[in-house]
Amino acid sequence: MDDPSSWPAWYVAALAVFAAVLGGLAAYDARRRRIPNAVTYPAIAAAGALAFVSPAGPWWSFLLAGLFAGAALVLLALASRGGMGYGDAKLAALVGLLTGWPGILVALFVAAASGAAVGLALMTVGRARRGEPIPFAPALAAGAIVGLAAGGRLAHLLWPGLV
Repeated sequence: MDDPSSWPAWYVAALAVFAAVLGGLAAYDARRRRIPNAVTYPAIAAAGALAFVSPAGPWWSFLLAGLFAGAALVLLALASRGGMGYGDAKLAALVGLLTGWPGILVALFVAAASGAAVGLALMTVGRARRGEPIPFAPALAAGAIVGLAAGGRLAHLLWPGLV
């Protein structure tokens, strides 16, 4: 993905709108422990359309990242038996459509690390128990912001031979 400082203003503005949507979904999930399809589906459609006109990379990079992230979290949702929901998988697909490849690798890494840190902190202070689901949308939103801002560069630093 290109350097964000070279992106045109219209693209940065579009990403700012998506950042606001991600923030809203994160807050909703934190409060209600669900991610509404009424917001997620239109956002996925809009991000998919944005992928085709993105100056940040080839369209297929964004579609590949969306498919990869969505499929990975569907598998986690199946394996977790309720610990992670399909709303998280749909949100991950949205994050992939926004960050592209390899930015999605960084976004998912940050999401997993921050989600684990929050979970451990909540268990430490007695606000959560092992096996109890915690909202993951805030971690995905944080990962998306890092993935957008520095995903390509960080991916090459973290996994030099992979990307």
